[in-house]
Amino acid sequence: MTLTGFISADSHVNEPEDAFARIPKALRAKGPHYVQDPPGKKGLYLIIEGHSPDPVGNTFLAGTNREPSIVKDRVENFTWDRWRGPWDATARPADMDLDGVKIEVLYPSLSRNLYGLSGKDTPLQVAGLKSYNDWILEYCGAVPGRLYAVCLLSAIDIEWSVKEIERCSNLGHVGAMLPANVPAELSYADPRYEPIWAACESLGFPIHFHINIKQSADRDSYEPGRHEESMIDVGNRLMNRSILEGPRLMKDILFGLVLENHPRLKVIFAEYELLWVMPFLTRLDATVERYGREHPDIPHMTTLPSDAIRRQVYFTFQDDPAGVAAAEVLGLEDNIMWASDYPHGGATWPHSKEIVANQVKDMSEERAKQLVWDNAARLYGIS
Repeated sequence: MTLTGFISADSHVNEPEDAFARIPKALRAKGPHYVQDPPGKKGLYLIIEGHSPDPVGNTFLAGTNREPSIVKDRVENFTWDRWRGPWDATARPADMDLDGVKIEVLYPSLSRNLYGLSGKDTPLQVAGLKSYNDWILEYCGAVPGRLYAVCLLSAIDIEWSVKEIERCSNLGHVGAMLPANVPAELSYADPRYEPIWAACESLGFPIHFHINIKQSADRDSYEPGRHEESMIDVGNRLMNRSILEGPRLMKDILFGLVLENHPRLKVIFAEYELLWVMPFLTRLDATVERYGREHPDIPHMTTLPSDAIRRQVYFTFQDDPAGVAAAEVLGLEDNIMWASDYPHGGATWPHSKEIVANQVKDMSEERAKQLVWDNAARLYGIS
């Protein structure tokens, strides 16, 4: 089987200083800005006042297998010129071509730190998100037809986010992103988010959630050393991030009637892989049907969870042969999109061609092309 090129439905840009240059000077005094060797650290770090420094080199780990000595070197001896592809649009196509990737849909890297701001710092958050949204379009525009931008929204300033959806949909972004995890007092099942869902549905603007991009009060979880003191601490972090985050989010948009009330809204779960979706497709329909019969006067789902997911939800995967096989059995073939995660540490780059070939080796060429091109092209209007 010969596949001539892929769409990566989840790649990342590693933002240079220019990404934040449009933040008004008075706000940006608190960050974000880059500092070499901040107190107690070695390397270049993104700094926002009051939050843990985020090492720039930690986002340049594709192809390293996260070997500790390599990670340490990337963090402590980082320079922008050491690897230009992740941040320089004109250098990026060479890395894409090496990997068999023709087109990438781009998510942020260091801009995730903006989601550590809230309360009195909300104006800085939205100014930073807007600065990124304008910059990423210029970045993509430097390589026409190969890079597609997802804009960033605020989960705490909903009025601003609705205006940004309208603005960015006109500018050329292909969708919008909200943080996948919000504090306990917030939930995407809450009616307060209704204006966002309505705006995205009306404009045909898909909403994106990416693993481990969360609205919180600090950035400790992004430090390379973290602060686990035992294996149970490690397990708790991995369980919350890799196992529970996706199902909790899916539960909110399903049972919070977001998909029910907005049947034309498209939702993307990025970097969660696939197997966790299966209970929503196989075990919940009967309960939903029974609840509707037993409580007809209470707002309830009239569309089964499995049908709502097939109609409206998309998932990216990187290297998940078991998940791909299960998705095919359960009728999710139209909803899954391959991604490389370039240039992060979990990326398939620079071995994507071999990894994809292993996952599609037993498929027809038509079916394989659906996973690495057609589904994403249809969702994003790529010809």
